[in-house]
Amino acid sequence: MYKKYFNGKNAIITGAASGIGKSFAIALAKRGTNLLISDINHERLEETRKKLESFGIKVFAIKCDVTNHTDIKEMVKTAIIEMGDIHFVFSNAGMHMVGPFEFVATSSWKQIIDINLWGMINVVKEFIPYLLKQGFGHIIVTSSISGSIGIGGQIPYATTKFSNAGFCEALYGEFAHRGLDVSIICPFPLQTNLIETVGLSFPPELLEGLSQENINQGIAQGKHSYWSELCKKQPIWRGFGGGFPVDRAIKRYMKKIRKKKLYIFERRYGRLLQFLRGFWPRMYKKFVKSIGKRHIRLIHETYEIALKNVAFRNEKLLIKNGK
Repeated sequence: MYKKYFNGKNAIITGAASGIGKSFAIALAKRGTNLLISDINHERLEETRKKLESFGIKVFAIKCDVTNHTDIKEMVKTAIIEMGDIHFVFSNAGMHMVGPFEFVATSSWKQIIDINLWGMINVVKEFIPYLLKQGFGHIIVTSSISGSIGIGGQIPYATTKFSNAGFCEALYGEFAHRGLDVSIICPFPLQTNLIETVGLSFPPELLEGLSQENINQGIAQGKHSYWSELCKKQPIWRGFGGGFPVDRAIKRYMKKIRKKKLYIFERRYGRLLQFLRGFWPRMYKKFVKSIGKRHIRLIHETYEIALKNVAFRNEKLLIKNGK
């Protein structure tokens, strides 16, 4: 039945060139939803657009930086002209960031707040007058399980994701009686390419005297190892509850979007954590401490892997140069 629910409707998706955004676009296209997709990566966006057109729906693609007001206004203008009624607005564009709090630069704080928080605010602010005018619409924001539980080692990310959740709850409280629905998607680590854009904050003294090229290669290797461990299929009391295939997760999200759920998780772990926080706060506090400790340990292991790769590359370069 939920396939018919999406058929013939119109949806906007930011951050649709890859990851969860792309998977949402494909799932909606299969169900007959017309799409306007946007992303800052124009090349990948065009690849996604071509794939979506094969499903026989209307597809519009526009390059959009969600931190740029001009880009967003142009996206909204295009959506209204080309699509008319707008049934779904997916605010999905975002970035991830990990590292001990004391090593996160102010510039990194600004970047993640601009994208994850202001990007969401900018998109909703521009679309909501039109949604209110038409008297219906569903806003779906991609948050994270880190917007439902604070995990040590990713304070900037958790800050923005908790903000996503608070924003959406208040948005629903203000506009539900005017015909608007709101949902907050809270994924555990999924098998996506999110690691490509993850910011990793290093203690600066560890990188002194190393070439930038070797640093970049070493960090890429470290991040790959980090993401593999984060997404390993382990119960949440031992690992991080990751490893869920993104396409399976999207199917579950779609069913819950049709039911107009406020908080949407792909697994029961999410609801369990909300229950613990409200009804067993002492156990919840112990869990926050435990998972934070595990995550910090994983970050330090990531540093070691990255630095070993940097050292190995430096050694090869010295041998090559005969030093």
